[in-house]
Amino acid sequence: MNPLNSVATKQDLNDLRDELKLEFAKFATKNDLKRFATKDDLKNFATKDDLKRFATKDDLKNFATKDDLKNSATKDDLKAFAKKDDLKNFITRDDAKDFARKKDLDKLTAQVAVNTVEIVNIKSELRGVHTKLDHIIEVLSDVVGDLKDNQIERAATNVTIDRHQSILDNHEKRISHLEQKPTRIR
Repeated sequence: MNPLNSVATKQDLNDLRDELKLEFAKFATKNDLKRFATKDDLKNFATKDDLKRFATKDDLKNFATKDDLKNSATKDDLKAFAKKDDLKNFITRDDAKDFARKKDLDKLTAQVAVNTVEIVNIKSELRGVHTKLDHIIEVLSDVVGDLKDNQIERAATNVTIDRHQSILDNHEKRISHLEQKPTRIR
């Protein structure tokens, strides 16, 4: 083996220099680096640690998007609804505390049902009482009629008696007068 075979020739060195020039042309020079930021320039910028307390894209996945809000009410939609000032004319909870609530109405409804049954029973009993009273009224009407007839009859009798009483009184006077006179026997 010839030791000169492993040594570079002038041509090899020239080729290598040309290749290195091409390669070095790809690298930035000091002038090229002047327009880039230095560590001192980055001191005012946020670091990874500074950003840890901020939300990430994954954190924002649970928030509503513009598309999600399309079906929601807008300010224009809310104009038709009542405002606090509109509610001033309505009853408040304090005003309503003396009124019945649904649970009170349930109790009341049950009591009304019981009372309704009792009223129906009372009406049935009253019909029976009315029937009895109607019969009693008929009987009393007959009695009153009889009494009126009897009074009329008695009044007529009294008138007749009064008319004849004076005659009878006179007749008794004559009899007593005659009884006082001695009678003759013939």
